[in-house]
Amino acid sequence: MDKITMKRFSTLFAALALLTGIHAQEPKQAAGQVPQELMQRLFNPGSTEQELTDAIKEANKAGVPRQQLIEAKLIWGLRTQNTAWLGKILPELEVLAGNFDSAQSAGIKSADDIRSFVEYIKGLQAQEKKDDAGFKKHMQEAFWLAPSQAQLYAQTIDKLRRESKMATTKIDLQLVLATSNGETTTLQDQMAGKKAVLIDFWASWCGPCMQLMPELKKKAEHLKKHGIVVAGMNKDDEKAEMVAEKVRGEQGIEFPWLIEPTDRPFTKMLEIDSIPRMILIGPDGKVLYNGHPQDPGLWSALKKIDPEIKEPEA
Repeated sequence: MDKITMKRFSTLFAALALLTGIHAQEPKQAAGQVPQELMQRLFNPGSTEQELTDAIKEANKAGVPRQQLIEAKLIWGLRTQNTAWLGKILPELEVLAGNFDSAQSAGIKSADDIRSFVEYIKGLQAQEKKDDAGFKKHMQEAFWLAPSQAQLYAQTIDKLRRESKMATTKIDLQLVLATSNGETTTLQDQMAGKKAVLIDFWASWCGPCMQLMPELKKKAEHLKKHGIVVAGMNKDDEKAEMVAEKVRGEQGIEFPWLIEPTDRPFTKMLEIDSIPRMILIGPDGKVLYNGHPQDPGLWSALKKIDPEIKEPEA
């Protein structure tokens, strides 16, 4: 597998960065000179549900058009992959599709885009009900209505297929692994007395991997108190131990720093076709998460292990 392929961000998180218009421009201000700061809060990608709810209430009082409030709810739901939230606003979206006014839009281009997202949400709901035929029908309609969102929808399908496969995948925790300093260990050893292990697959040639090292260190410190051990798994093709040890020293890494065997057993079993990639594994070897480190789904998976886990502030 070549490095160009491995560098691709083939995740839903990356696709969400391409959502029509909203990310490419500042939200339009409503009539009456609504403060730009309020509009930015309304479309803040890092908002919690409560922060968004508070911003919507304030924006409503300030006279922000209802259409823009609905768009803010939609974008937040898509970013966080919150199917329950998206299902809750579905009736509002269906009404908006019939009354869409491009002049009032915060960035979404057309009524067909709204209709497309309606079909997309219905597809997610069908998938949750294990209705494969319904899922396929709604996703095809979503593609037809808004080809511009094809990458988002394709990534969703890929993610769901991977999750389906991972549900029946078990990792061999006793596989002998090398560390960057030449010692040997196993995932079972690393997970002793812990609730789970979170493995970050990386390589020195992967720019995004290296950029996320400070965030990885923060995750390790944050999750340690919740009984979850974080480990790095290097994928360099040449002199992996030397490269990994050099990076460990430069970055001040103090948690397990592992080397994937040259026959790439994890890459094959976990279908790792892009990095950075994070894998969350339970003490029984079951895969609890397989995706991008910045995908909101990671924190959803972690909260299932310990409801007290909260994503640290940036």
